[in-house]
Amino acid sequence: MNKKFYLSALLMACTLSLSAEEVITDTTLMTFNMMGAMPYYRVNYTYESVAPDGVTPVTLSSALFFPQRIFERTALLEIAGKEFNASGLVLNNHFTITKRDEAPTVNSNPLIEGPFATLGPNLIIVSPDSYGFGVTDDKPQAYLIADITAINHIDAVGAARRLLKKMGYSVADLFAQFGYSQGGHSSMAVQRYFDTHEVDPEVISRIDYTLCGDGPYDLNAMMDTLLIPEATFPYPCGISLIVEGQIEGANLDISYSDIFHAPLDTKLIEWNDSKALTTDEINDSIFACIGGNPTTGIQVDKMIRTDNISRTNPAMDSYFQAIYDNSVCYDWTPNPDTRFFLYHSADDEVVPYFNMEHMRDFLRDKCGIGDDKLETYTSEGRHVDAALLFVMNVISKIGALEADYIANTTVAIPTIDSTNDIPASNAWFTLDGRRLTNMPTTKGLYIHNGRKVLIK
Repeated sequence: MNKKFYLSALLMACTLSLSAEEVITDTTLMTFNMMGAMPYYRVNYTYESVAPDGVTPVTLSSALFFPQRIFERTALLEIAGKEFNASGLVLNNHFTITKRDEAPTVNSNPLIEGPFATLGPNLIIVSPDSYGFGVTDDKPQAYLIADITAINHIDAVGAARRLLKKMGYSVADLFAQFGYSQGGHSSMAVQRYFDTHEVDPEVISRIDYTLCGDGPYDLNAMMDTLLIPEATFPYPCGISLIVEGQIEGANLDISYSDIFHAPLDTKLIEWNDSKALTTDEINDSIFACIGGNPTTGIQVDKMIRTDNISRTNPAMDSYFQAIYDNSVCYDWTPNPDTRFFLYHSADDEVVPYFNMEHMRDFLRDKCGIGDDKLETYTSEGRHVDAALLFVMNVISKIGALEADYIANTTVAIPTIDSTNDIPASNAWFTLDGRRLTNMPTTKGLYIHNGRKVLIK
């Protein structure tokens, strides 16, 4: 598809998607177990957005994660002389997942949302499933397709704001976002889209902070490292996800047999699209097929046809163009008011450290983002192990951002307003978060004092 036409279609689809209705599908009281069970809430919802072709309307799913005190409305924040349930929203762009029960709306033990909702500041978390998971888990995921991911996630934020208003929550306008691995790329994709397109200010008026961990920002350079003769790679499912993402997400007229050796040209897509296997299980299947192990990795040219995937092969031009277009460290101008935090392990065996260096150099040297707005942090450890310290940094840094926001905001704040009174801690709620005036008499499940209660 022509690049200009594709972006034009995306813009049109983004505008169309804002008008549809969002629907709450489930509310769950959850616990994060750290020094005892710490409760928080998940509210799942569906919303309208656009499919990877940039034109077709699609229903997607997302989750809202509430700190207990916000969901039950037991505490208030005073900001600029006005009372709020929450200081704002934070967008969590999830890391790489391949199994359906890892999606935010169904994961019984979310590794990021749980700690943030129980240990973090007074923000409500928006966690989209992304295209290919949740209600669209029968579709290939749009893996590392920058603009479509950005549109889908921005639409999730817009739907969240409208739902929160219907539910009666008063939310101030602080907005931050973060993500690790795939989520780091998605976070920068959201930033790029916001800074280069007209986004409804009632959805996102500004991005105060973007925090990215170990993200594959430069797919272009990563592809070149894979094509080096006798290259090895320890995380081969990442190659298959990137290739499938480009072919399906960018609508390329390229066959998988043009890229993968048999039988992987059919097996990889079968494993990815089953949504039944974790990344480790897909990796093990690849090792069993062509050799290798998690320590030594695979020999890349046994997996992909390096003889055919070449920048000198005209049949591959659209693939390399898609790889370039979906790299997020080229050809855009970031908003100088957004703060950036780039975190990366120097030992990352999955997403090479040069990704952070290229993203940093782009923001600092080519775009002029100064040290007051750009912070980098080099950690240690393997890709998965380094994620914990990133999450701790996110909680700490967004907490500090909120404290500064509350202390220094002195002008009237646009809000998701509510005319509802703030209920006492013994209030009763329906499962979709609506406060009741009295103890319910109708049979059913309700929420009271942080617990689900069955009225018979």
